[in-house]
Amino acid sequence: MRYDHPDSTVTACPLCGGSQNHSVLPLGKAEGLERAACRCDGCGFVYMAPRLTNDYLNEYYGSAIVYAYGSDNPADYEAVIADKMGMVGKFVASVSDAPQSGLAVDYGAGAGSTVKALSNLGFDAVGVEISAKSRATATALFGIDVRDGDLAQFADDSIALLTMFDVMEHLLEPLAFAKQLHGKIQPGGLVMIGVPNFNSLDRQVRGVNSQVMVFPEHVNHFTKSSLTRLMEMAGFDVRYIGSPPPYGVAISLGIRRTMVKIFGRNVVTRALSGALAQIKRYVVYPLPNLIVERSGLFGHSLLVLAQKRAPL
Repeated sequence: MRYDHPDSTVTACPLCGGSQNHSVLPLGKAEGLERAACRCDGCGFVYMAPRLTNDYLNEYYGSAIVYAYGSDNPADYEAVIADKMGMVGKFVASVSDAPQSGLAVDYGAGAGSTVKALSNLGFDAVGVEISAKSRATATALFGIDVRDGDLAQFADDSIALLTMFDVMEHLLEPLAFAKQLHGKIQPGGLVMIGVPNFNSLDRQVRGVNSQVMVFPEHVNHFTKSSLTRLMEMAGFDVRYIGSPPPYGVAISLGIRRTMVKIFGRNVVTRALSGALAQIKRYVVYPLPNLIVERSGLFGHSLLVLAQKRAPL
């Protein structure tokens, strides 16, 4: 991904272009200016204003740590890859006329676990990632194709499936990106996008300290209505939007991170971390996740599945 907004004083809504907004939460100072999460008076979209510049963000992400990378042993990612395969496979199968093979792109690929999952599902999988550190990590871990660049490298109507997790909230111009994406997806192809939920219980309780409000990275803050509107404005048909597991409930006391920090990563700490993860998955999470998905309320993230309409 690349950022191409020239002016850090711009406050116009990136969804509808409206110039009137009001502050919802103060965020902090970057590039010498105070920033706030503002709600557009016209369409209700919440976004950072004033906007950051492309130079600032390119430098920030170019030097960022490798996200979701905690081990140099590929076996340690098997559970993560299996989870991604299960979720992506389930949603792709839910759309009867969606392609089940072809080119699949994970945009903002990080350390590459989703690219590996897409490959295991039978797609010709490619990752796109701005961080050179992450690209090198992905290649070393999984031997997969993770590239620098943006959507311009793909031909129009060439992508059968594009996944994008925790990326859209980082893009200065989400609507322009979604419209470009529409041109790259083949007719009948799918887009699966996951973003933090501005209406999550965590954000409403913790405010600016929530996982949703990561400053200065998160420049957009989505709700079900604004994410639906974005996809429809770009020309997609929304097939699903909600907070399915693991998007419904996120509880972290930092026990596993603290344990690894104190005792290091070894056989014992890996076993204990695995046991704690299983307890969360099968004991702590099932009931609250069910409530969140059925009610549509308070999920910590949102997942949208959208399809490019095939010509009649």
